[in-house]
Amino acid sequence: MKVRAIQFSPALGNIEKNLGAHISHISRAIRDARELVVFPELSISGYQLKDLAGDIALKKDGPEWREMEKLSKKIDIIIGAPLEEEAGLIYNAALYFSRGKWRHTHRKVQLPNYGMFEERMIFKPGEEFRTFKIGAMTAGILICREILFPMLAYLYFIQKTDLLIGISNSPQRGIGSDGISSFQLWETMGYVFSQFYHQNYLFVNRVGFEDGIGFGGGSFLARAGQGIVQKAKYVDEDVLDAEIKPADVRRARLSSNYLRDEQPELVLRELRRILHA
Repeated sequence: MKVRAIQFSPALGNIEKNLGAHISHISRAIRDARELVVFPELSISGYQLKDLAGDIALKKDGPEWREMEKLSKKIDIIIGAPLEEEAGLIYNAALYFSRGKWRHTHRKVQLPNYGMFEERMIFKPGEEFRTFKIGAMTAGILICREILFPMLAYLYFIQKTDLLIGISNSPQRGIGSDGISSFQLWETMGYVFSQFYHQNYLFVNRVGFEDGIGFGGGSFLARAGQGIVQKAKYVDEDVLDAEIKPADVRRARLSSNYLRDEQPELVLRELRRILHA
């Protein structure tokens, strides 16, 4: 599958402008014969929403929703959006559109609420990590902080996920002699997912500034069993074109045997013992 990751800077609270940017990027991806286009976390709205969330949250069958369905007749699309499914309850969501219809929603479970982050004050947390199909591949989505909990990617691993997609609004933080530590953090997780969970892993992060916070970019593809093989620019807007090959997943599973030897029932028993000790 030919995939394009869009690393750009959404305009905070400006749905109309961001929708226009999505349409432009999607149209170019269609012309370039891409099959899937992936945008960052909250790509349709910007990140620091605070009181804006209730005014601009997407609703099923709203104009932005219908536009994505229309465009998805020619290309599969994943966007990030504040989503109001029930009156007054808003999720930080990833939405997947394909073949002219909405197909899947992932609602962010791990909502950070410390330092510069205030997501628990805005969003309702999700409750599950379900796979879905992108073409012939089994896929799963993680949103930003969820990527930093290896057990959540493990839940997709034991569901035999071929393609894991992480969308993010990660600031650039921790500048030291070895570079920017926040970049190293995401890339380390990409190595883990590809090597130990046999997943093709696409990480899509935004860039730009909001309220003095700079977002770092550095989107990448980690190929199953190989680690990071392609990387977008740090800090600047960019697109990353990659080809996802299910055959790489099979090769990784054969070479490492982690999935063959995994014992989820034992893990479940131990979790119950630990939690109820």
